Amino acid sequence: MKSLKKISAVALVATIVVGSIFVANLKESYDATSGKKALKQNVTYKCDIDGDGDLDTIKVYIYNGDLKIKVNSCVKTLINDYDPDYHFELTSKIYDFNKHDKSKEIVFEWDGHNNGHIKLLKFRNNTCKVNRTFRGRLENYDLNTGIVTFVETSYGGIYSKFRDAIGDFICYPKVKLNGYTITNQRTANTSSLVRKHKYIAARTLTAYTSTSATKKAFTISKGSPAYVYALYQNGSTRYVKVKNKYGKYGYVKAGSTLLFKRCLMSIE
Repeated sequence: MKSLKKISAVALVATIVVGSIFVANLKESYDATSGKKALKQNVTYKCDIDGDGDLDTIKVYIYNGDLKIKVNSCVKTLINDYDPDYHFELTSKIYDFNKHDKSKEIVFEWDGHNNGHIKLLKFRNNTCKVNRTFRGRLENYDLNTGIVTFVETSYGGIYSKFRDAIGDFICYPKVKLNGYTITNQRTANTSSLVRKHKYIAARTLTAYTSTSATKKAFTISKGSPAYVYALYQNGSTRYVKVKNKYGKYGYVKAGSTLLFKRCLMSIE
């Protein structure tokens, strides 16, 4: 009789373990302190991601060679022709980027040999309200402001057009999330590698005190050094924040021709 009870107990434990592989309830296990929860493929998760008090079902899976996500009845393709050997270092996570709104974000990151990729999605009930793709990597986020910072190179990112003006670079673009609204921030700081590089002016450059370009700050003579500290972009308007050899800061208008004859090259 004791043996029978023991076998029944083992069977019960096994049933619980197997069941947890296919359905995971994140209502209690969601880690609000770290602000993220990893999602495994072919596992159905339940979590209130739109703040309406009901648990939403979430599943990441492969169908006809494509990587997909299904939230409730809404299906979105994450990667067409998904190949684990090419789309490597793939992670799928639920984040809470802004603690002041009730909604959460689903983020997919993967590498494609030449650069990182990020897909950010937000759902409400059976509708995908946000579906944005970025080039680069997720750097950090501020739970109090909803500001999310990425790291990107000059290849195909938000600030890729600056490559025409300063060559290759690494910068930190930011977006602000508030509910289902996502807004690009206008300024991206450059990396320490870029800031330490001595850029040599290809022609005489005018630096302004601000991006309104109404007041001249200083002139950088042709052949003189400068240091690139930030990239400003508002629609088609672009400026490079520079520091001259005297330690003064200013903004130089960036167009489709190189501002400097000595630039960083081949950053990946």
